Amino acid sequence: AVTVCLLILAPAGGLLALGLLAAGVVAPPLAVAASRRSARATAPARGELSATVTDLLSGAAELHAFGAQGTALTAATEADAKLTALSRRSAAATGLGAGLTTGLTGLTVWGVLLLGVAAVGHGTLTRVPLAVLTLTALAAFEAVTVMPAAALQLGAARASARRIGTILDEPDPVTEPAVPRPRPSGPVHVRMSGVQVRYEPDGPLALDGLDLDLSAGRRVALIGPSGAGKSTAAAVLLRFRDPAGGAVTLNGADLASYAADDVRTVIGGCPQDPHIFDATVRDNLRLGRPGASGDELTAVAARTRLLPWIDSLPKSWDTPVGAHGAAMSGGERQRLALARALLADPAVLVLDEPTAHLDPETRAALTADLLTLTAGRATLLITHEMEGLDQIDEIVVLDHGKVTERGTHAELMRAGGRYRQLQDGPSFWPG
Repeated sequence: AVTVCLLILAPAGGLLALGLLAAGVVAPPLAVAASRRSARATAPARGELSATVTDLLSGAAELHAFGAQGTALTAATEADAKLTALSRRSAAATGLGAGLTTGLTGLTVWGVLLLGVAAVGHGTLTRVPLAVLTLTALAAFEAVTVMPAAALQLGAARASARRIGTILDEPDPVTEPAVPRPRPSGPVHVRMSGVQVRYEPDGPLALDGLDLDLSAGRRVALIGPSGAGKSTAAAVLLRFRDPAGGAVTLNGADLASYAADDVRTVIGGCPQDPHIFDATVRDNLRLGRPGASGDELTAVAARTRLLPWIDSLPKSWDTPVGAHGAAMSGGERQRLALARALLADPAVLVLDEPTAHLDPETRAALTADLLTLTAGRATLLITHEMEGLDQIDEIVVLDHGKVTERGTHAELMRAGGRYRQLQDGPSFWPG
């Protein structure tokens, strides 16, 4: 366009070149500079608002129960106000870019028109070339009109890329072997020797020198206050976390030499807060083993005392349980998670706080069933509860990642330590 205008009228072509450069090179950086701060903060603010609203909706029942809905609504309002303020700044920057481009377009076209009219007055230009000159100058700005908006979008994309890059640059919590060992079959023996775990390279030890021995038929209980490192031990066994020191072996070979998925086939578990999908009872249970037959589902439901509840449902196995198992009680959710774990039939079963959040009666019944179902199976029971520990082969007491006591129920009772005090007092580990 500039070349055409230069051939028609050199001064007009030069003015068009200056106008296009100003609109395409000057206006976009000015718009980006005006929105730089808001562009960096908008994506995190949007995420904060989404998380706040999600927590508000999912925890509505608890918020009402504790009268905390006002505080939660205030937090959501503040997050919304923050995002709104950032959006206004971004809109102002967008308006600045659009306004600058429009202003430069108008000034340039008027300048070209005035130069063309003057040339017509001097007889160096006729009316048809004047129209071509003016319309070409006007059309040329369509190429740069969108550049400020594009520059703003590019800035937002860079901010998003930095956030994604931060996640991608995080070291993997576990390292997969280049050539994994074949998955072990038959009886397995898992041993943890002097295991140390850190969640940050220079952070404190979440586990410091833990020794565990899980062989076929042996049941071990890990007990201790919250934050003692119990769930960290489970994460190491399930290959969600690599130890910083010590060794973990499966049948004498380093646990890290097996593929993580193979390890989780051999070492399975029941988490503290099992996820229940918005699907039928059958579909939720079949997650443990997708190819399980109807008879196998019925058998494992009967073993975990889930079958009478299933038979009482309007659609039996085809009854939807709602989002997060909303149509189930806490005990039914835990029994379903246990049935799912037993259906997978791992050689080593890790039960992480399987009776958490249950009322005393349900907790006692489920504990009794757990002890019955895990007889003869290598089991690691992670718990706050003090009930039923007299039926466990070894009890390991953790505190701040270190073993403070270990032994059988009888040995720890004779030792007269913290374990004995809790057995004589509350039925759970405080804190």
